[in-house]
Amino acid sequence: MDTLELIQQVGKEEFLAKGFEGASLRSIANHAGVTTGAIYGYFSDKGALFESLVEPAAGEFYARFMAAQQAFANLPHEKQVEENFNLSNQSLQELLDYVYQHFDSFQLIVSSSSGTKYEYYIEELVHVETEATHRFIQVLDQLGYHPVPITKNLTHILSNAYFSAIFETVAHGMDKKEADQYVAHLSRFFWAGWKTLLLQEE
Repeated sequence: MDTLELIQQVGKEEFLAKGFEGASLRSIANHAGVTTGAIYGYFSDKGALFESLVEPAAGEFYARFMAAQQAFANLPHEKQVEENFNLSNQSLQELLDYVYQHFDSFQLIVSSSSGTKYEYYIEELVHVETEATHRFIQVLDQLGYHPVPITKNLTHILSNAYFSAIFETVAHGMDKKEADQYVAHLSRFFWAGWKTLLLQEE
């Protein structure tokens, strides 16, 4: 392990143990057996070190999430209704697989990012989901469905509950098999609720 990898490994352990705000470069340097100057040779500050551990996975996850949203939006409207549950499950499973392939990065986001730009990372996903849901509601209106009146505030609350629940798999350190089962149950639960609210025909 070279010096950079050692600093990142010890930094990850420090952030997970103490959170971003509680961690210190001095402590990281001491545990890595290097000087703080050595750390500054690679990173301008503590935030840059944290970002190096998180951004590659966080950025790719966000890109994949946005691609899935766009792919759904590009479907014919009738297909959106027919395949909503199946496509949502498929994209969710693919994203969950990615999270578990980069578990440490998402553990840092979920558990240790207070004080960094990643503190509101999940909230950004919720915002995207809220907007997408309202576009879907417009599609349903056009197709003759009659969703109950639903505000963006309610959509946001429900989307936030959904994403918070999904990332609980990371917060609780679930293994992949348990996480798959947990998220499958969540998906069915939330879909049943959304179906009740949205898919009403005259």
